[in-house]
Amino acid sequence: MADLSKNAPFVVIEGLDGAGTTTQTALLVERLQATGQEAISTREPSDGPVGVLIRQMLSKRVVTPRADGSVGPVGREVLALLFAADRLDHVEAEIEPALAAGKAVISDRYYHSSFAYQGDVDASDHFDIDWVRTLNERARTPDVTFFLEAPVDLCLSRMSGRGSRDIYETREKLERLERRYAQVMGALEEEGERIVRLDASLAIDELSDAIYAIVTGES
Repeated sequence: MADLSKNAPFVVIEGLDGAGTTTQTALLVERLQATGQEAISTREPSDGPVGVLIRQMLSKRVVTPRADGSVGPVGREVLALLFAADRLDHVEAEIEPALAAGKAVISDRYYHSSFAYQGDVDASDHFDIDWVRTLNERARTPDVTFFLEAPVDLCLSRMSGRGSRDIYETREKLERLERRYAQVMGALEEEGERIVRLDASLAIDELSDAIYAIVTGES
C-alpha cells in the first residue's frame, strides 16, 4: 500500500452480513482523520437514487407486482443490473471526486458483494458470476480489499438484535453465500487483486488495529 501521505487509497471492507463491515469502515475513517488524513466513508448500496431504491427492495418495502395479482421480491437479474448502475453512479459521483481531491475513500462493500450475492442463483451448486462481472467491468479496482471472514453462527448472533432483516439474512442463504464469497475472493486473488483476509471474530479494536496497520503501511 502506498504511503497515505503521498497517495489517498481506495479501500473496501467486505464480508457477510453481520461480519462487522460497517463498524470497521467507520473506525478506519475515524482513525485516519485523527492523523490528519482526509478520509470519507461510503457504502453500497449507495445513498444515491438507485442505491436508495435497492435498499427498499432488499427490505421488502418495494416489491414487484405479479400477473396473478400477488407481489414478490425483485428478481436476481434485475437486482444485479440495479447494483451495477448504482455502482457506476457511486464511482462517478462520489468515489472518483474524493480520490482526486486527495481523500482516502473507505467503502462498506463494493463489487465483491455483487459477485457473491447476485452471482448466487439458487441452493444448488450453480453459480453464475460471469454475467455479473461483465456488468461491473468498468468499476474502479480498489487498492486493497479487507475480507472479514466470519462464521455464519457469529453473523446470525450479531444480527439477532436488529429490528428487521433483509432478504439475504437467513441461515440457509448465509451458509451458501459463505461458500460463494470464498470462490469470489479466491478468483480475484488469482487475478492479482489485493485481498487481505482477516478473522472477523477478533475483538473490534484488535481487528481495527490490523486494518489500520495495513492501510498505513505499519505492518
